[in-house]
Amino acid sequence: MKYIKIIVVCIALLLSLAIRFQQFYNSNPPYHAGQKISLTTTLQQEPDETYKGQKFSIKTPTNQLISVSANTYPRYHYGQVVVVSGRLQAYTFPDGQTILTLYRPAITLQKEANNPVAAAANAVRAHTRLIYKDTLPPISASLLMGMIFGANEKFPDSFRQALQTTGVLHVIAASGMNVTFISAALLFTLGLFLKRRPAIVIGGVSIIFYVFLVGFQPSILRASIMGLLAFGAALFGRQHIAVVALFVSGYVLLLWKPNYLFDVGFQLSFMATVGIMFLKPLLDRPLVKLGKIGEFGGETVTTTLAAQLGTLPILLSVFGQFGLLSILVNALVLWTIPFIMVIGSIAAIIGLLFPFVGHVFLYPVYPFLLYFETVVSFFGTSGWVIHTSPLPMAMWIGYYLLLGSVVLLQKRKLQIKNEPILQLDSKDRG
Repeated sequence: MKYIKIIVVCIALLLSLAIRFQQFYNSNPPYHAGQKISLTTTLQQEPDETYKGQKFSIKTPTNQLISVSANTYPRYHYGQVVVVSGRLQAYTFPDGQTILTLYRPAITLQKEANNPVAAAANAVRAHTRLIYKDTLPPISASLLMGMIFGANEKFPDSFRQALQTTGVLHVIAASGMNVTFISAALLFTLGLFLKRRPAIVIGGVSIIFYVFLVGFQPSILRASIMGLLAFGAALFGRQHIAVVALFVSGYVLLLWKPNYLFDVGFQLSFMATVGIMFLKPLLDRPLVKLGKIGEFGGETVTTTLAAQLGTLPILLSVFGQFGLLSILVNALVLWTIPFIMVIGSIAAIIGLLFPFVGHVFLYPVYPFLLYFETVVSFFGTSGWVIHTSPLPMAMWIGYYLLLGSVVLLQKRKLQIKNEPILQLDSKDRG
C-alpha cells in the first residue's frame, strides 16, 4: 500500500508538470532573426560598460538568448524594468553557435529598481567591486568577484580559454557551491555569537539576500531552495534528506519556469549535485582504508570526479570539449576557494563601513588568487583537450542508465555485506 501511494503521488506530480509545460510553451512561441519585437524585461545583472556603450542579455521564456547593444547613455542598472524594441539579427560565432542580437534598439525605462532589497544588493555589489579593483590586479579582482558574486567579469581571452580548458570555469560562475560556502561560513560565524535558532533564522534570511546579490540564476535558486529546506528542517527539529530536497527544489523551479529544464546552468547544477550525492560515497570508499590523510587528500578529487561524471554528456554537448587535466587542476586549486571566499567576504563586509580597513583585509587573499591564476594559466596551455560534437539524446540516456546501474549494483553489494551504502547529507556543492 505504501508503494502504491508513492506511485500515485509521482504520477500526479508528473501530470501537473506536463500540463504546466504544455501551457507554458503554447503561450511563448520562439523568436527568429528579422522579427520585429518589443520585450518587457527586468535586468537580471548590471549591464557591461564598454567604450562602444552598454551590453546586456535578455533570456526569453523559451531560453533564447538575445544580446542587446545599447547606447552609453542613459545608464541602465540591475533590477530596472525596461521595454526593448527593435528588429532581431542573427550573429554566428566561429564555433557555429548562433545567438539573436538587438543593436541600438529603442529602450524605455518602465520602472526603477524600487525593490529595497534589490537596491541594497546592487549597492553592495558596486561598492565591493570598487574595493576589489582598487586593491588587486585586474585578473585577481575579476576572479574574486566571480567566485563570491558569480559575476560575469571580463578576462583576457587567453585566460578565459584556460579556465574552460582546465575545467574550472564553474568556480567563477554563480552555482550551488557559492551558496554552500556562504551558508557554512554564515552558520559558523553566527554560531559564535548567537544561539542555534536565531543563527539559523538569520542564516536563512542571508541566503535570500545573497540570491539578490548574485542574481536569480537557476543554479543559485536551486541551491538556495535546498539550503532553506535544510535550515527549516534544523529549525523545527526535522530530519533533512538531501535527495528529497534536491528533487523538491527541481520540481518547484520547473513548475514555476519550465524553460529551466533546457537551461545549461540548471542542468549542470542539478546533475553535478546528483553525481556528488550518489557517486561520491562510492568513490570515497577506497580512501577510508588510507585513514584521515587519504580522506583529506582525496576529498577534492572524488568530489570533482563525481560532479564531472554527473555532467559529462552536458559538458561534451554544450562546450564541445573536455579537459583531460580538469580533475588534476581542480584538485590543485579548489582547496583555495574556501579561504578566498571567506577572506573576500569579510573584506567586502568590513569595506562597506570602513573602506580602508576593507582594502587591508584583502591583502591576505592575494597569494591564493595568484596561485589559482598561475596554476590555471600553466595547465591551460597544455592542449590536453578532447573535442567532440554534440551527443545525441540516445547516448545521454544510455550514459545515465549505465551510471544508475553501477550505483544500484554497488548498493546491492553493500547491502549483502551489511555496510553503509550512501552517506547522504545536506551539503550541496553542485
